[in-house]
Amino acid sequence: MSWLETEPVRGSYPSIEFLALSGIDRMRAGSKGLMPKPPIHHLFGLTHLSSSVAQTTFVMPASPWLQSAAGVFVPGTTALLADAPLGSAILTALGPGQIAITSDLTINHLRPTYPSSGRLTARARPIEVGRRLGLSEALIEDARGEVVAHSTTRCFIRDFPVPENAELPPIVEPTYDIPDPYLRPFTGSTIEPAVWASRTFVEICEAINAGELPPAPFSELFGFTHLEAKEGYFRSSAPSSAWFTSPAGTVYGGFLAYFADSVISGAMNTVVPPGSTFAALDLKVSFLRPVMPDGRPITATADVVHRGKTLVVADSEVVNADGKVVVKATSSAAVMEGRSWIPAVIDDAPLVPTDQEA
Repeated sequence: MSWLETEPVRGSYPSIEFLALSGIDRMRAGSKGLMPKPPIHHLFGLTHLSSSVAQTTFVMPASPWLQSAAGVFVPGTTALLADAPLGSAILTALGPGQIAITSDLTINHLRPTYPSSGRLTARARPIEVGRRLGLSEALIEDARGEVVAHSTTRCFIRDFPVPENAELPPIVEPTYDIPDPYLRPFTGSTIEPAVWASRTFVEICEAINAGELPPAPFSELFGFTHLEAKEGYFRSSAPSSAWFTSPAGTVYGGFLAYFADSVISGAMNTVVPPGSTFAALDLKVSFLRPVMPDGRPITATADVVHRGKTLVVADSEVVNADGKVVVKATSSAAVMEGRSWIPAVIDDAPLVPTDQEA
């Protein structure tokens, strides 16, 4: 059983009284510590830094827990960070009683990320906010100030009754005897270069399932299990844990996008020959229905729908325990023949192809 299912969840959610504030005042209250920190803050360090009507900024550490078996982060790691400021940027333009519900999320990848990327920063701005829809965009940078991704989102705007004579409750953040999960020594492990050079990804997954190779650190953090890999296909499961919840009390959209992207990466790896890599180009995610943190399993699957010499395209969907599709996603990647994951990690060399390589 995963630690997600046995360790009490940390964090909580704002009370209904906060709906009496305008969107910008809600965001400012959060950045000043006047709202409780949600579970996703404690799980992987997502933190609201500042908000204005022009820009909302969130940060997240490039924790070693986010490593894949190859030592790099899966491309969708930027979704863990980007979803929060994108929705918040729209929220800053809303009035009392209004909330923003994410409809879709798009990410264009520019550079890979690693533990050496340091603190990742996402700065989002609203593009257009109307009565029913809002659009925003964000740039994600690493600790050196290099842009690693560009992202956009579209949100539906919903109105709720505003509490009368609302008085905001005091916030007392609890203290804990041990650090938050992302600050602990990570478990799982990356896989040696010789293994990547000699085995296919399908064989590596079979060895992980058999206990012959260790699971990736990100699988340990998020409780990803039941890996199933075959040529052009990948599947994984995770609990719909309360650890994954946002301030809205539902499973965070950024995590669902990350989950979908993780199986897309797995499916792409099944068609990339040993000793080669791929560079993710983009990710498009559509959120179809909310996921409640009831602890029941959610399952993500991905299929490669195009396998060319230089380009791979894969589709993914996430299904809840009732068999209903909650997320649809698609991604494309450039194939990097003869280029190993491991030297790219060690040298911190970008996996995005140069003009000559393209």
